Amino acid sequence: MLLFLLIVLTLGSGCVMTGGSAGTTPAPSPTTTSFVIVETETAAQDPVPATLVPTVNATPAITAAAVPPRDVLESGGEKKPFEYSIRTRSQLLYYTTYDGVRDYLRDRYPDRPTDFYNISTLEDYYRQYVSDPVQKSYLDAFVENVNDRSTLRPDRARIAVSLIQHIPYAETARTLYPYEVLYYDMGKCEDKSILMAYVLSDMGYGTALLLYYPEHHMALGLKCPKQYSIGQSGYCFVETTTPSIMTFHNGSYTGIGKLTSTPEIIRISDGDSFDQISEEYADALTFDAVLNSARWDENGMYLDTFNYDQMGYLRQKYGLFEIDPLSVS
Repeated sequence: MLLFLLIVLTLGSGCVMTGGSAGTTPAPSPTTTSFVIVETETAAQDPVPATLVPTVNATPAITAAAVPPRDVLESGGEKKPFEYSIRTRSQLLYYTTYDGVRDYLRDRYPDRPTDFYNISTLEDYYRQYVSDPVQKSYLDAFVENVNDRSTLRPDRARIAVSLIQHIPYAETARTLYPYEVLYYDMGKCEDKSILMAYVLSDMGYGTALLLYYPEHHMALGLKCPKQYSIGQSGYCFVETTTPSIMTFHNGSYTGIGKLTSTPEIIRISDGDSFDQISEEYADALTFDAVLNSARWDENGMYLDTFNYDQMGYLRQKYGLFEIDPLSVS
């Protein structure tokens, strides 16, 4: 028996990294495809208003500044729900963001390096996004909230990964601070990768940013056993733009196809290895095998019963995109 499935996603053309430069974010041009791993939300307005974005020629470097009093920082509080999936269960985590913290961060952007291809320069540049002490005091509360969700350290990391993957993808006019991704509840690959690096670093894991120059894409590198890592680098690939299985890197991206280049590794933090990632690695291999078993035509994707069940289980376990069976033959 074959099961007939159609997967339809609204997609962008890839993740463009903007750094600290200003500009108006263009609305994504949605396209339709049978399968792709990076999902984009429907076209949205720039989450960072143009009036709040520093101009290209006047991007301020981070300087010492007076920290506003707590009542100012915590003005405009809003409690927000964030979805995540763990062990086939989808749940919500609530976290309060503040206009005052957003206002404090919005004018503190580091100068984008002129030599953007110098990895040592990039390490300094991106580390500034995770080192602001005011941001830390509020993001620590977020990490504590995640930690309270499980007594198992590996599952805490899994919850953090899933939660950030579920934050809607959207192009932004400039690189966002990790706090701003939570504040605006959206971000591009660069923004969400920096947030994930911050959270997992705070949990004590070694992290890096994986920068794919030719494909204009960024993912998280999570320290892990070499046999599961990208190119024996000691860092496992973690997609950040959409729910995905850690170590799965064979997805197809709109406009660029698969990631074929060797990523530049921008180290963010030293820390522990996520040694329990063998579970995700095995599931990623299964997911890849399911996709390779499929037959395609102009209507969509065909799977046999066994692979259909496998796909359904993995979709539920990791909160992946919906798959709707249309007919059985």
